[in-house]
Amino acid sequence: MRTIDSESTIRPLRLPAGQVLHIPVRANTGVQVLSGSLCVREPARWLSETAVSPLHRIGEGQWLQLDDGGWLEMEAAATGQVQLLLVEPAEPLVWLWRRLRTLMRGRASQRQGA
Repeated sequence: MRTIDSESTIRPLRLPAGQVLHIPVRANTGVQVLSGSLCVREPARWLSETAVSPLHRIGEGQWLQLDDGGWLEMEAAATGQVQLLLVEPAEPLVWLWRRLRTLMRGRASQRQGA
């Protein structure tokens, strides 16, 4: 089981049978299939002088972690609807703001307790 960072953005998605979705994602995004099966083509990256886009088939309960950001292609299986979660890490500035706010709250509660 994966642990999802509280700073992550979780987007539930549904794809009807056979639907293809192209969506931009950040590096370290995760895809969790809740029901059905899905073909996922990772964002293109260069390997030597060739652009490659690895293809993965993931089914119910499986998780795929993407190392690179870019355009992700997801295609639902020809039969049945696919339900999935797209788990994106917080944007750097949002993460920094939330972290600073948490630290400031901790300091304020320490002062009140002292």
